Amino acid sequence: MRIKIILIALLSLIFIIMTKGYSQPVVNGFNVYYGSLHNHSNVSDGQGTPDEAYDYAKNVAQLDFFGLSDHANLMNAAEWLLIKTTANLYNEDNIFAAFYGFEWTTYFSYGHVTVVNTDDYCSNTSPTNTFNGLLNWLNVRNGAAFFNHPGWDVFAFNEFDHFTDPPSEKFVGIELWNDHDGFSKYYYNDGFYGNDGNKGYFDEALIRQWKIGAAGGDDNHTATWGTATPFRMGVLAQAKTRTDIFNAIMARRFFSTLDNNLVVSFQINNNEMGSTIPGGTWETVIEAFDSDNEIITNVDLFKNGVLIQSWAPGIIHPEIIITLACADADYFYTKITQADGDEAISSPVFISGVAQAPQIAITYPANNAVFVAGSDISIVADATDTDGIITNVEFYYDGSLIGEDNIPPYTITWTSTPEGNYLLTAIAYDDTGLETVSEGVMVVIEPQIPLLAVTPSNIIVPSNSGITEFDVTSNIDWTAESNQ
Repeated sequence: MRIKIILIALLSLIFIIMTKGYSQPVVNGFNVYYGSLHNHSNVSDGQGTPDEAYDYAKNVAQLDFFGLSDHANLMNAAEWLLIKTTANLYNEDNIFAAFYGFEWTTYFSYGHVTVVNTDDYCSNTSPTNTFNGLLNWLNVRNGAAFFNHPGWDVFAFNEFDHFTDPPSEKFVGIELWNDHDGFSKYYYNDGFYGNDGNKGYFDEALIRQWKIGAAGGDDNHTATWGTATPFRMGVLAQAKTRTDIFNAIMARRFFSTLDNNLVVSFQINNNEMGSTIPGGTWETVIEAFDSDNEIITNVDLFKNGVLIQSWAPGIIHPEIIITLACADADYFYTKITQADGDEAISSPVFISGVAQAPQIAITYPANNAVFVAGSDISIVADATDTDGIITNVEFYYDGSLIGEDNIPPYTITWTSTPEGNYLLTAIAYDDTGLETVSEGVMVVIEPQIPLLAVTPSNIIVPSNSGITEFDVTSNIDWTAESNQ
């Protein structure tokens, strides 16, 4: 017992030294937070109380977020309340995000699932004694679910129904590492199906339209929460709060890493991992680094579970920019490898449909409207986009640019208009790079109305008079006539 206590104390000291002076990494406008949501206490079959678990994860392992997910079939309502109460006690915005959850557990049948953030819990009794029953229960609740250690129970012949059920949006991830077992067991495997190019469980689920990200679970039973391994789930979120991190998890904006401070960003058309975007040809950016300045030796890009491109940057902070052709139902993710062999895998970017061009119409002036030369004419256009945002609208007369506007209502003022007939058009651009030209609107610019002003007016000049002066203002040639 004394040896065990000394060992735990030594581990604590090592982690405190390693994290002293630690600053939160930032990538692509997001902070990166590290933690794990699949852990156990003595509420089920683990060691240590819930209080000890949250305290250790916060103050010894110094995780950014942490959650207990004890086996639902081994706890009662009072113990579930204890876990929730303890998580709420330790949860502190900008300091430590504490989650509560449970592990739905079946034996020799449907597998294990971590469920986070639901108000209540369910066990393996009817009606949630099947995977489909769990889906029905989960789909009407606010929570996030993860496929746990796929393939671990070799006698679970119906594990997760082999991803054949209609996908649930509440399932956000799958473990690519669990306990002390890394990618070698939970990513590099042949999955449930043969004759599919040796795709693992991760890709087999993705191909069947489950929009899941790359996760991992400490599955800690030994009261060493967060210090047993350097494996982490990295989440890209705006702030270290339970709400912000949960929102990022629901957005699948996370990655699985075997290095405790590796940072990964994977963007397609400025959309971070986990996003669903329309098809098109988009710029793609892969970025990776860690605070230890470890060398990134390999960057791999996968499309629909197949490796399509690799790079060997050999530097500490590579940023790779390429162009990708993306079609409906495609998905892409990246894998990063460091010089010491540690790896990280991003959640995918999912492709759905084809990008729709914006719609635009000039609402003022009306077709064949008439104006006077030299007038200032306001041109107004209405522009919308069904699958994105309008970035700017350009206005033209006879193909010549008048100007642009990027804030609705889209308006420009055409000044010092010249005499003639002109065709007005507008072009709307959206955030996917597509554009639409409006139907033309004809305007007629007439010459200015003749102006002749004589002061004084209506004066009859006698023939025998001398010189009489008049002030004349005119925009046309004029003459004076005498009737003598």
